[in-house]
Amino acid sequence: MNKIYYSIVSILILIIFFLSKSIFFGDNNYSYRSNLINENNKQKSENKDLKKQNEILEFEIKSAQNSNDHVENFAREKLNLTLPEEEFILFKEETKKEKDERK
Repeated sequence: MNKIYYSIVSILILIIFFLSKSIFFGDNNYSYRSNLINENNKQKSENKDLKKQNEILEFEIKSAQNSNDHVENFAREKLNLTLPEEEFILFKEETKKEKDERK
Protein backbone atom coordinates (compact mmCIF):
# COMPACT_ATOMS: atom_id res chain seq x y z
CA MET A 1 0.00 0.00 0.00
CA ASN A 2 2.82 2.37 0.86
CA LYS A 3 4.68 1.73 -2.42
CA ILE A 4 1.52 2.32 -4.47
CA TYR A 5 0.79 5.54 -2.62
CA TYR A 6 4.32 6.92 -3.20
CA SER A 7 4.35 5.87 -6.83
CA ILE A 8 0.98 7.59 -7.47
CA VAL A 9 2.14 10.73 -5.69
CA SER A 10 5.43 10.78 -7.63
CA ILE A 11 3.58 10.29 -10.93
CA LEU A 12 1.20 13.14 -10.08
CA ILE A 13 4.14 15.39 -9.15
CA LEU A 14 5.81 14.61 -12.49
CA ILE A 15 2.60 15.34 -14.38
CA ILE A 16 2.22 18.65 -12.56
CA PHE A 17 5.85 19.50 -13.27
CA PHE A 18 5.52 18.81 -17.02
CA LEU A 19 2.26 20.74 -17.24
CA SER A 20 3.70 23.72 -15.40
CA LYS A 21 6.79 23.57 -17.61
CA SER A 22 4.65 23.88 -20.73
CA ILE A 23 2.66 26.72 -19.18
CA PHE A 24 5.71 28.79 -18.24
CA PHE A 25 8.27 27.75 -20.87
CA GLY A 26 6.28 26.22 -23.75
CA ASP A 27 5.10 27.65 -27.06
CA ASN A 28 2.00 29.24 -25.52
CA ASN A 29 3.51 30.56 -22.31
CA TYR A 30 2.49 33.62 -20.30
CA SER A 31 4.98 36.01 -21.91
CA TYR A 32 3.69 35.07 -25.36
CA ARG A 33 0.15 35.63 -24.12
CA SER A 34 1.00 39.05 -22.71
CA ASN A 35 2.68 40.02 -25.99
CA LEU A 36 -0.45 39.01 -27.85
CA ILE A 37 -2.60 41.07 -25.49
CA ASN A 38 -0.36 44.13 -26.03
CA GLU A 39 -0.48 43.71 -29.81
CA ASN A 40 -4.24 43.30 -29.64
CA ASN A 41 -4.61 46.54 -27.64
CA LYS A 42 -2.44 48.41 -30.15
CA GLN A 43 -4.50 47.05 -33.01
CA LYS A 44 -7.73 48.09 -31.29
CA SER A 45 -6.47 51.67 -30.90
CA GLU A 46 -5.37 51.76 -34.55
CA ASN A 47 -8.78 50.46 -35.56
CA LYS A 48 -10.47 53.22 -33.54
CA ASP A 49 -8.33 55.86 -35.27
CA LEU A 50 -9.08 54.42 -38.68
CA LYS A 51 -12.79 54.29 -37.87
CA LYS A 52 -12.74 57.99 -36.92
CA GLN A 53 -10.90 58.84 -40.13
CA ASN A 54 -13.42 56.82 -42.15
CA GLU A 55 -16.30 58.69 -40.50
CA ILE A 56 -14.67 62.02 -41.35
CA LEU A 57 -14.12 60.95 -44.95
CA GLU A 58 -17.68 59.71 -45.20
CA PHE A 59 -18.94 63.07 -43.94
CA GLU A 60 -16.71 64.90 -46.44
CA ILE A 61 -17.98 62.77 -49.32
CA LYS A 62 -21.63 63.23 -48.38
CA SER A 63 -21.13 66.98 -47.96
CA ALA A 64 -19.38 67.23 -51.31
CA GLN A 65 -22.19 65.33 -53.02
CA ASN A 66 -24.92 67.48 -51.49
CA SER A 67 -23.40 70.96 -51.51
CA ASN A 68 -21.47 73.02 -54.04
CA ASP A 69 -20.42 75.38 -51.25
CA HIS A 70 -18.58 72.55 -49.56
CA VAL A 71 -16.68 71.77 -52.77
CA GLU A 72 -15.69 75.40 -53.14
CA ASN A 73 -14.63 75.62 -49.50
CA PHE A 74 -12.56 72.44 -49.87
CA ALA A 75 -10.86 73.78 -52.99
CA ARG A 76 -10.00 77.05 -51.28
CA GLU A 77 -8.75 75.64 -47.98
CA LYS A 78 -7.14 72.32 -48.89
CA LEU A 79 -5.99 72.88 -52.47
CA ASN A 80 -5.23 76.61 -52.18
CA LEU A 81 -7.27 77.38 -55.29
CA THR A 82 -8.59 80.87 -55.93
CA LEU A 83 -10.56 82.67 -58.60
CA PRO A 84 -8.50 84.65 -61.16
CA GLU A 85 -9.34 88.06 -59.61
CA GLU A 86 -8.63 86.91 -56.04
CA GLU A 87 -5.34 87.10 -54.19
CA PHE A 88 -4.26 84.20 -51.99
CA ILE A 89 -2.45 85.02 -48.73
CA LEU A 90 -0.97 82.27 -46.57
CA PHE A 91 0.05 82.85 -42.95
CA LYS A 92 2.81 80.74 -41.46
CA GLU A 93 2.01 79.36 -38.01
CA GLU A 94 4.72 79.73 -35.41
CA THR A 95 5.69 76.80 -33.25
CA LYS A 96 6.55 77.04 -29.57
CA LYS A 97 10.22 76.56 -30.39
CA GLU A 98 10.24 79.59 -32.70
CA LYS A 99 8.47 81.69 -30.07
CA ASP A 100 11.02 80.68 -27.43
CA GLU A 101 13.92 81.55 -29.73
CA ARG A 102 12.52 85.08 -30.20
CA LYS A 103 12.49 85.72 -26.47
